[in-house]
Amino acid sequence: MKVAGLRPFLIAVLAAAGLNGLTDRCALAGESELHSARLVGRFLATGTQATFEWPGTAIEVEFQGAWLDVVLDDTGRNSMVVDVDGAVSRLDLKKGEHTYRVVSDTVAARHAVRLVRRTEASFGATVLKDIRTDGSFLPPQPKTRSFLVIGDSISAGYGVEGKDAKCRFSADTENQYLTFAAVVARRFGADVTTLAASGKGLVRNYDGSTNATMRDLYTRLMPSRPDREQLPDTNVIVVHLGSNDFSGGARPPDFVARYADLLAQLRANAPGAMIYAGIGPMLWGADLDAAVSAVNKAVAVRRAAGERKIALIRFDSPGGVASRGCDSHPNEIGQGHMADELEARVKADLGWEETK
Repeated sequence: MKVAGLRPFLIAVLAAAGLNGLTDRCALAGESELHSARLVGRFLATGTQATFEWPGTAIEVEFQGAWLDVVLDDTGRNSMVVDVDGAVSRLDLKKGEHTYRVVSDTVAARHAVRLVRRTEASFGATVLKDIRTDGSFLPPQPKTRSFLVIGDSISAGYGVEGKDAKCRFSADTENQYLTFAAVVARRFGADVTTLAASGKGLVRNYDGSTNATMRDLYTRLMPSRPDREQLPDTNVIVVHLGSNDFSGGARPPDFVARYADLLAQLRANAPGAMIYAGIGPMLWGADLDAAVSAVNKAVAVRRAAGERKIALIRFDSPGGVASRGCDSHPNEIGQGHMADELEARVKADLGWEETK
């Protein structure tokens, strides 16, 4: 039986969501030139493998065949969402290198497969080693729309699958696939690149530290390494930072200036993007008021500099329903409500309609 695989693994990792992927055509042993996997998000490509850490990083494959195997090496603490032709399941990764059969049919057929990392970088790196099928790989279908998200635990999916607000942080209850931006991206048929880490602020982290904030991490190829990656040119950018900066009564004096600088850098890399500065729904009282005011001031700085495609979004919690997961983070209902708010703004500002 002939097996098509990703060796040699000829990778051109492109930062722009919607352009990420392996080389357009990979010459594989025993096969003619084939399209293989499309990588969405940030990957570190080294010879015959691709390593990734950011939540929501995705591997997309289309093939004609009866089965598909994916070889992954992991810490044993991460999990993936597996979407096969629209049917979604969860894959808990084992420690070390293992082969996972993600499609197993009795007859050959055409399949579209998408694996999305549920968990964030603190649970360790995952390495894509190989992809194999009994059939042949088909050209992956690129998306024409893309989102970039820079955020904290809310954007990473902290506690989204928690039963209530009493549970604590865990890989088991984290799921980027259910976050507001990921949900909206699927509604619009768009890619999403998520650069998010729990407990991180723009200039001050939740624990009060000011080192290794998102101001440092968001340009990294992987949070655990110093390698830098240029920000992508994308259609929609959501910055969802400030909750950790202003938590517990903190009022970082340089927040507005740093936030405005970030917005300027994002604009330089994506001249036509709609940029949303989001805040909420985890702060309340004076902390929320201070955060909203600061984010709004940063947006005003950019508007004074001539920006027009930029706006504040104040995310709310749905009333009358249980919308909190672990440690009071938005659960699937809460994230869904945020998705509705973001979707409405994108429709109004860009004129987009849902693809399905």
